[in-house]
Amino acid sequence: MRIANANPMPVFRYLLLAAMLIPGVATASEPEQTTAERITEAADGFLESFAKEQAAKGREVEYDIGSVDNRLSLNRCPQALGVEFAGDPERSTRTTLLVSCQGDQPWRIFLSATVRIQVDGWVADRPIGRGERLSRDMLRSSPVVLNEQRRSGFRNPDHMIGMQAKRTIRAGTAITPHMVEKPLAVERGDRVVISAGSDAFSITTRGKAERSGRVGEQIPVVNENSGRRIRGRITEPGRVAIN
Repeated sequence: MRIANANPMPVFRYLLLAAMLIPGVATASEPEQTTAERITEAADGFLESFAKEQAAKGREVEYDIGSVDNRLSLNRCPQALGVEFAGDPERSTRTTLLVSCQGDQPWRIFLSATVRIQVDGWVADRPIGRGERLSRDMLRSSPVVLNEQRRSGFRNPDHMIGMQAKRTIRAGTAITPHMVEKPLAVERGDRVVISAGSDAFSITTRGKAERSGRVGEQIPVVNENSGRRIRGRITEPGRVAIN
């Protein structure tokens, strides 16, 4: 039966309605490619979570994500994009993120980023000359960028007190373990006390150091009584122990 003056819906409108109602059918609101904006949003979310994790450790994170070319054409990813560090973010402020899709048509892309991890550290309060022994008044607390240095700095000032500067350290410089060393406990030619034995029984004698050394190092010494040359471990300034 035909109704006069009826205006039937065009076929393409039925198809559009079906596409909107049937799951899995792409519509105009679902782009066929993964956009640069979505990639940037995924990377931003990942770094924001990383910043929260570091905050729980008492660290502050600042980051900047590199730009993604808007002309980039990648297959549509039906699930959340995966993001991870391609390197260790604590080794350098310039790092790389790996953004990937694990769908039916997997892909991955590398994205540059700058990540600065700031921690509470200790720096030289004044210039420290080579050979100077560090004291508390030479140091001051200051925020330092952890991944801006090749080596991590000291977090506890007590670990630096009494150490000797291996080179000149400028004021404001974060002090790291490679800048300092234990001071010499014995110098070549020093007379030392040589001890041998165990906790239950030991004997001591005098000797002469044939090489300079620090606590924990082994050096050759000559027994003054026997003239015998032996090796001993420095236990404290002026004292050497042998097995």
